[in-house]
Amino acid sequence: MYLEFFGLHRHPFRITPEDDFIYMSQQHSRAYVYMSSAIWSSEGFVVISGEIGSGKTTLLKKTIRSLEGDLKLLNIAYTNLESRDLFGLILRKAGLKVEDDSKVAMLFQITEYLERMAKAGTPVVLTIDEAQNLTRENLEDIRMLTGMESMGGPSMRVILLGQPELKAAVTAIPQLSQRVKLFFHLEGLTLAETSEYIDYRLLVAGHGGNKLFDEETVREIHKLSKGIPRLINKLCDGMMMCAYAEDRPFIDPHDLKSIRKDLLGEDSSGSAPRTGSRKKAEAATPASRPSGATADLAAATGALVRIAEALERIDARLDRVFPDDRTPQKGSVTPVDNVKPLSPSRK
Repeated sequence: MYLEFFGLHRHPFRITPEDDFIYMSQQHSRAYVYMSSAIWSSEGFVVISGEIGSGKTTLLKKTIRSLEGDLKLLNIAYTNLESRDLFGLILRKAGLKVEDDSKVAMLFQITEYLERMAKAGTPVVLTIDEAQNLTRENLEDIRMLTGMESMGGPSMRVILLGQPELKAAVTAIPQLSQRVKLFFHLEGLTLAETSEYIDYRLLVAGHGGNKLFDEETVREIHKLSKGIPRLINKLCDGMMMCAYAEDRPFIDPHDLKSIRKDLLGEDSSGSAPRTGSRKKAEAATPASRPSGATADLAAATGALVRIAEALERIDARLDRVFPDDRTPQKGSVTPVDNVKPLSPSRK
């Protein structure tokens, strides 16, 4: 909705991974180098862990997109697997038909495939995203596959990506852990990196104007998101929606107080309503200072006022853009002065 309003040609803060939007911080660059080295090293086995939304999948997509040369990539993203499902999925990713779905038969079929690829000089790379969901038996099977030797070393290179518990699951199997060449954990971005991350994504999206997010706003975004890129995206997107709804070309840091509960699932009770809405909210509530249940009603009323005002502004903007297509019932949004507090039973 706000792309044209801010002069953008792409959405800058999508939650879904987009590798051309990835901001390569120092740690992301290191992880990228480690993953690339695992692909071309004869003893490549790397485990990349990180918090949810830290950029692991986006980094993997960038790594895959940059691949050049003769190799066979087996990329697995679905990991809620039973024991033999992993072997069946590997065979299908290799372009092979499962001849016999017993685990032993599939193991022999995979072994023969790896031997053929080794003789042809073609590396086979297994990448597994969300690997924290793999069972211990799945991990034992991966250990067995990486233990198969060809003339040039292990027949299969492996990259495992997952949440922090993945490292614990791998190190709990000493025979597997000893085969891992590198463990690397992605932390949240620093405050400086968060600022650069926001500016970079806006630049890629086509923004060429003044800086939208000032230092105070970025500082609060970093505090709430802990530097996790996906959470940064959610907060920035929400704040740009607020600015668009209120027809203002700047980002107001106070918006974070009103949207953090909906975006992050946090309790934002106790945060004061914004100045522009406070007088109307007070007019719809008792004159005395609210407390307890009355305070909750006041907060709910303030939220309704804010929503009603935003809808009125969007409604007016649509009138200007599509004057002939609007229905006669203009101004159908309930006037903010008539918004009634919710009853205690509807809180």
